[in-house]
Amino acid sequence: MDRPHLAMTAFLFLLPGGVFFGGARIMSMISGPHTVQGQTPLNMRWFGYDAKSVSGYWGTLESAERSAEQRFLKLDLLFPVFYGGALAFSLVTASAMLGEPAHAGWVIAPVVVTVVADWVENLVQLNQLRNFIERGAEGLAAGWIQLASTATIVKLIFFSLSGLTLVTLLTLVVIKIMSTKSVQ
Repeated sequence: MDRPHLAMTAFLFLLPGGVFFGGARIMSMISGPHTVQGQTPLNMRWFGYDAKSVSGYWGTLESAERSAEQRFLKLDLLFPVFYGGALAFSLVTASAMLGEPAHAGWVIAPVVVTVVADWVENLVQLNQLRNFIERGAEGLAAGWIQLASTATIVKLIFFSLSGLTLVTLLTLVVIKIMSTKSVQ
């Protein structure tokens, strides 16, 4: 194990981030401006949100920006397949590079939770945004907003757990590569 394996390790590290950040950028370009200056977007709020904060956030957006938010949420239904696939591939491959891979199901379980939570978040937000556009704050259902908020928190936690697992596996791969080089 030498340069090719180190190159593969670097690729496995960069792939999920490239897909995630590149994909998010592309989705924003396609959907158009849809965020409130100075406020964290709903899908990135670690401590969640409630109907009042959602109403405030969406109420600050102009009509065209709310339409862009809808386009973004629709695109974001497909996006988890891409970033989840890249992350799952990197995790399974890194695990295999250690020589005694863990069962793929265990390795990608946090990714599956992330993707499902992202879908729940997006589907509920799409529905609630449609209600908000039609009826204003009265159209928002606190229970559904709480479900989306919980899904957001779960998504962020399990995405971070997946990333931390990948960094740990890749660190172990590099240690294995270096220890193999020093023995030879």
